[in-house]
Amino acid sequence: MHLVNRNFLTTEEVYQDLFHKIETLVYMPGVRISENDLCETYGVSRHIIRNAITQLKALNLITVYPQRGTYVSLIDMKRVEDILYVREAVEQEALCRIMSLPDTTELISQLEENLITQKKIISHEITVDDFNTTDTAFHRNLLNAIGKSNVLDLLKEEYVHVKRWKNFELRDEKRYEEIIHDHQSIFEAIKKRSPLAGRNALHQHLDTVTNLRDVFTTANPEYFIRP
Repeated sequence: MHLVNRNFLTTEEVYQDLFHKIETLVYMPGVRISENDLCETYGVSRHIIRNAITQLKALNLITVYPQRGTYVSLIDMKRVEDILYVREAVEQEALCRIMSLPDTTELISQLEENLITQKKIISHEITVDDFNTTDTAFHRNLLNAIGKSNVLDLLKEEYVHVKRWKNFELRDEKRYEEIIHDHQSIFEAIKKRSPLAGRNALHQHLDTVTNLRDVFTTANPEYFIRP
């Protein structure tokens, strides 16, 4: 996020910057947040910092422990699992409707172009942020095809918890190839109009908690709340 002159930062600007840093793991789960340090970093009053922290606390991104301090919340895997459950239900319905569309030519073209861009992460031609944006666009294309492009926006505030999990798993670079492979499988199923293959590929792709939770939470238990 690009911040304006630090002498004129608003609560919203500080909040958005902290939100982005928590989402992208600049501030790792469990790290202590100092109000004094934030006042110095942003050049603003304690009042602005506290208001921003209050907003982050409302989203369960910040946890305040009396007499102990303020910390970035751990990644709650049950919460992540529940959000992905809702998202999969939405996208499975979208996929079902897509299979019944009389013409999927435009969608297939969009997904094909999207996959070409995704693959550039392997050769480091795009950034992680670019990859995440392209990943989101892939799924939004599915909803666009059935006239439900804004449905994912309903999950926007909650979805930050999934993004934290996703950014954590993307620290393992082999995950890029696995995600691209999943997207390719979804694309091929749509192209071949194979509902069962599409359903299985989408489930495999979105059920990352079941597939990877134990691997990451066992290796780094200090960052997670396990179900």
